[in-house]
Amino acid sequence: MSKTIVSILSEHLVPNLIFIREMEGTYSDLLFITTPLMEQRHSGIHLEIALGLEPESVRRVVVPNDSYRTILRELEAADLPEGQEYLVNITGGTKMMSLAVARYFDRYPSHLVYVPLGTNVYYDLSTEEPYAITYRVTLEEYLTLYGLSYEYDNSLIHGQHEPFSTFNYMRQKDFVIPKSYIYANENEWLEPTERRYMAGEWLEEYTYLRLKRDFHLRDEDIAKSVKIYRDDPTHNDNELDVTFVRDNALYVIECKVTMYGYGKKPKETVEEYLYKLAAISKDFGLRVNSYLFTLHKMREMPQATQENIKKRMRILGIGGIVDGQKLTDKIIDL
Repeated sequence: MSKTIVSILSEHLVPNLIFIREMEGTYSDLLFITTPLMEQRHSGIHLEIALGLEPESVRRVVVPNDSYRTILRELEAADLPEGQEYLVNITGGTKMMSLAVARYFDRYPSHLVYVPLGTNVYYDLSTEEPYAITYRVTLEEYLTLYGLSYEYDNSLIHGQHEPFSTFNYMRQKDFVIPKSYIYANENEWLEPTERRYMAGEWLEEYTYLRLKRDFHLRDEDIAKSVKIYRDDPTHNDNELDVTFVRDNALYVIECKVTMYGYGKKPKETVEEYLYKLAAISKDFGLRVNSYLFTLHKMREMPQATQENIKKRMRILGIGGIVDGQKLTDKIIDL
């Protein structure tokens, strides 16, 4: 008996993608149950492209998101084929959609499955047994699901060893950043690439290399110097220092060597970058892990300032600040 995977689409498509990928080789067809709003946002097309399919190639049933009876009527009108098994992923959509879809497919040979957000398991609801999802999305797949394209530059100015040497140099100085680095952009005697390196690109490179090494990331999982955009590559929505996917979750890293030298108090500079991270996160899915990497001695700030920054991070949904001392750990803890 042939098998069709049914996916209820919503703005968070990662659970749909990873379940379909996990089931590759076991199904013969796909079916999307979507809404007018999701069609307007091209959610189905984004999922098709991430799966490597032609846009508009998967059959859709468009239903309202808030009327149980109308959803059932639209499914009835779709006249879905009998004589096959339906594997129904009810993770997406509204509760009303999930209830109606579950009721409708009860007439067919079917299994209901659920992929809890932020996990890598799915549950067969007939047995309530959890099954591991081994598939891991790439960075390109993740961004594609949210209608984002990107450009990046993973090249290294001085090779793989120099960023580690620069970090060790800063560590030997107890993370007191030399003025030659703080004001490198103003030094006209330096070559442009060297100015960029000393002014902070070395920390981006170090962060990129450390994360790739510590978390055993594939080349397709991580990128630095990332420019993201929705439709027109000449109009970048945001620029990211380092971004990567790990266990099907997205991480965004902002790198700042020091909080001095910006014409502001360090506390104001920290808050500015926290707000920037929060704004970037709005472009992504429900589970975005945002961190600020810096060599600034955060622990030497007044206790009240540290508490205020922690409170601000909780409000903005920022994962944390990783400073020089934490970067000396054997494995970066995120």
